[in-house]
Amino acid sequence: MKPSIACADRALDPEAFRFVSEFAYDAPYEYGERDNSLYKPTGMIHNLEPDDEDDKFVYELLDRTIREKFPEVREYDLYRAYINCFAPREIANFHVDCSEDDDQITFIFYANKKYNGLNDGGCTEFYLDEKIIGLPPVPNTLVKFTSWVLHRATPLISDHRFTYAFKYRKETD
Repeated sequence: MKPSIACADRALDPEAFRFVSEFAYDAPYEYGERDNSLYKPTGMIHNLEPDDEDDKFVYELLDRTIREKFPEVREYDLYRAYINCFAPREIANFHVDCSEDDDQITFIFYANKKYNGLNDGGCTEFYLDEKIIGLPPVPNTLVKFTSWVLHRATPLISDHRFTYAFKYRKETD
């Protein structure tokens, strides 16, 4: 399977974006996601639980939005959803979300209320064909990529960086 990266700008209407963004800023977090067993955890994480009263609305809204914007995902099952929070200047590691044999798709939704431009950092970097491709964290943008693509978050300089991560796989995986 050939790797792919795609984006949907202005994924949510302004009111829904405001709610999802504020939810990310206010969510309770615990220390770190482990990108790779060789590295210490980085950032903070809030796992979204579909049965949790506080998480349910955001979980269902983003899952529905992903399936509307990217119809091919309808064949996939959502198996994990969470919010990443990185402090300013905190460095994450390159990692993959699954093996190359798996048919999985990862989505990242940029939830920061504002973005101060390229010099503020915050990109998601993808390593493909011996090149690094960076996507800036433009608020209310939804990024889709093949889960086995090597990638990492880069920190914002001015603020914490909030992203939702939704991971899907085919039932056979």
